[in-house]
This record gives sequence, C-alpha cells and structure tokens, in this order.
Amino acid sequence: MTAQSSRFGTILKNTRKAHNLTQAELAEMLDISLPYVKDLERSRCSPSYEMFERIIQYFNLSADEIFYPDQNTEDSTRKKIERLLTRCDEQQLLVILATVTALLSVNET
Repeated sequence: MTAQSSRFGTILKNTRKAHNLTQAELAEMLDISLPYVKDLERSRCSPSYEMFERIIQYFNLSADEIFYPDQNTEDSTRKKIERLLTRCDEQQLLVILATVTALLSVNET
C-alpha cells in the first residue's frame, strides 16, 4: 500500500460521506461492485487510472490533493470551475460565456 492509495481511500470515504452517499449508492453510480468500493476506502487496493479519473471527475476533486498533500491544497472556487469546464462541450461553454458576460455587465452598470 502506498501513501497515495491510503490518502485516496480516506479522501474517497470523506467525500462520499460529504455527499451523503452510502457505499452501495456510490458503487451503483460508478457501476462498480460494493466490495470494490469498500476495498478502495480501506486502502486494500488502488484504483486503476480509469477508475481514479472517473471518481475524481464524479466528485470534482483535485488529483493534486492526493499526489501532493504537503503542498498548499486550497481548493478555490476558481479551480473547481476550471475542472468542471474541461467536461463541457462547445455549446455548454458558449452558454457559460454568455452567463459570465451578463453577470459582469450587471456589475459595470
């Protein structure tokens, strides 16, 4: 077990609880088995790259928190938005752009 897998298990468990999800609900949402979720949270195994990516995207987590825990991991709103933007298609980005433009123009008047 590596320090990263141990951290990942703790972060996964805490994040799941913060979202008021049971282990069974998380397993269903990610289409994985309940024992696998339990093993991840207990750091008995490490996720594959694909599963790691699915989990951090699902919860909008920063991989830096897992891999670089000693660095300043302040997870600002700006960083959360940047991560979410990577999941948007062009049409969604245009809607977001128009929304931000409208919000900023209200403050200018």
